[in-house]
Amino acid sequence: MTLDKKLARLRKKAGLSQAEVSEELDVSRQAVTKWETGLSRPSTENLQSLSKLYNVPLEYLLDESEDELPAPAPTAPAAENGQERDIPKKGTKWIRLLIGAVTLAVVISCVLLYVNRQEKAEAGLRELQGEDIVPSEGPEFNLNLE
Repeated sequence: MTLDKKLARLRKKAGLSQAEVSEELDVSRQAVTKWETGLSRPSTENLQSLSKLYNVPLEYLLDESEDELPAPAPTAPAAENGQERDIPKKGTKWIRLLIGAVTLAVVISCVLLYVNRQEKAEAGLRELQGEDIVPSEGPEFNLNLE
């Protein structure tokens, strides 16, 4: 079976439209049409992507003498138990959001703490310089040590 017929057959078996395949591979729909009609051939990179998309070995796509669909290509160990490899990615958006919120809260707390300490230090300095000291009633003491 020729490459063009294999590509059309695999796409239909996967239940995908040409537009969906073109989106997955980031090519035009017209390119997919040309591949399936035999007017052009996909690049090596696109053949690799098609192999992954349809879960068939690259050799199957390239060998025009093979007519039968091969067994699905081996997948990662996580997918052997029927689990999708994308499952761990679903929660990462919320984890990243939570980490970002905690980080932002820590930064804001540190800035507020720093500003508060600076204000206290400045108030203490003013007090030492006598700006904020209120004179009290009674005798004055001159502590000039000159």
